[in-house]
Amino acid sequence: MKQKIIIFLTCISFTIGLSSCECTGVCNSFQLLSILNSLEYEYYGPYSSGHLPITEDIQIIGTVTLSSELLIAPEECANRNDCRNQVGFEDMYGADAISLSPISSDIPGFSPASLTLTNIKLRFRPLLIDTHPWLYNHVPVIMLMPPSDQECNGIKCEIDQVCYDRYQDYCQHCLALSHQGCVCRDENVVFPDGTFCQFFISGDVIMMGECQDGECLGGWYN
Repeated sequence: MKQKIIIFLTCISFTIGLSSCECTGVCNSFQLLSILNSLEYEYYGPYSSGHLPITEDIQIIGTVTLSSELLIAPEECANRNDCRNQVGFEDMYGADAISLSPISSDIPGFSPASLTLTNIKLRFRPLLIDTHPWLYNHVPVIMLMPPSDQECNGIKCEIDQVCYDRYQDYCQHCLALSHQGCVCRDENVVFPDGTFCQFFISGDVIMMGECQDGECLGGWYN
C-alpha cells in the first residue's frame, strides 16, 4: 500500500470582519475547519495494516477553538446505521496546549468534543475506527498527533516520522507487513516455527495458531 501523506499550503492570508490575520500556519477556526474537512479517512482496527494518512506539521498561531460538531463525517457513514455520523477527537499528543471538552460520550475516548489549541505545532490523522461490539461498528475520529520533529522514546517510522510505542504497531503501519506476519516477529528476530501466536480477524474475534515461515497460521477462534 502506498504511503498516504496529506500536504497543505501553510502560508495563508485570512480576513474576518475588520481584523486581518497573516501568518504561516493556522490562526483561526475557519482555516482549521477547512483543513480537517478535507481529510480522507482510512479504516483502522487491530487487524489492519499499511501506512495511515497523516497531515504535515501544522503550526497553530494564537488560540484556535473548534467544535467537532462542525466537522463533516466521511461518506462511508452517510447511509449506515452502524457508523456514527459525527466525528470525534482523540489526543495522542498530550501537550498542555491542547484542551478537549467532550460534548457527548457515547464511545469512551472517541467523543465529539470542543477542541482548543494554543501556539502549538501538531499533525492530524483521520481514521475510521472499528469499535465493534460497541454501539457502532465504526466511528470517525481525528487523532491529534505530535509533530514530525518530536523526540521519540519508542520506535520512529522513517517514512512519516510517527513514533510507535509497540513494535507490532510499527510493523503493521510503518513496515506495512500483515498483522499475521507482525505477531510472529519482534524488532530482533522472526519467531521459530511452532511458536504460539494470535491475531484479530475482526473487532472482537481473535484467531489463534502457530507461526510458520514468519506468518501466524490460525487454527481456532476465541
